[in-house]
Amino acid sequence: MRFLHVVAISIASIASSSPAQGVGLGSAETALAAIDARQKDMVARADVKGLAELSARELTINAPTNRILSHNQFLAMMRSGQIGAEAFERTVESVTVVGDVGVVMGNEIFTPTAASELGRTYGAVPLKRRYTNIYRKYDGQWKWLARHANVVPGPKTDIR
Repeated sequence: MRFLHVVAISIASIASSSPAQGVGLGSAETALAAIDARQKDMVARADVKGLAELSARELTINAPTNRILSHNQFLAMMRSGQIGAEAFERTVESVTVVGDVGVVMGNEIFTPTAASELGRTYGAVPLKRRYTNIYRKYDGQWKWLARHANVVPGPKTDIR
């Protein structure tokens, strides 16, 4: 229940925040955007060890495969290649930090490997996605707490 409370507060705070593009970010937001970029790079490289260190044990992912993954399920899928990227681009549109909670939102172009779950579902083609990553500070260190990503239907070229 506490997790849902944190998510609700985080989402409510976004309504009053400015998008990342066109507005100068504060130092906390800049640091969090850099961590989010590292998270993306770790997924692109299948850096399971790095993702395990960045992730909170409570990590919960609402995956674009239409299911919810726990921390252990996500890492197991990364290890086995069920989650895999041939290419991965991300554009951050909003970064919000409120206390020990940070929210990063934007869009992605993710090209899954043919053998991955997304690749078997959609093919190894570039997929437009919207995403939200939620981070929380534990003992002064940002940890990846939650994620929602969904595939956006339609032409793949109109994302920018």
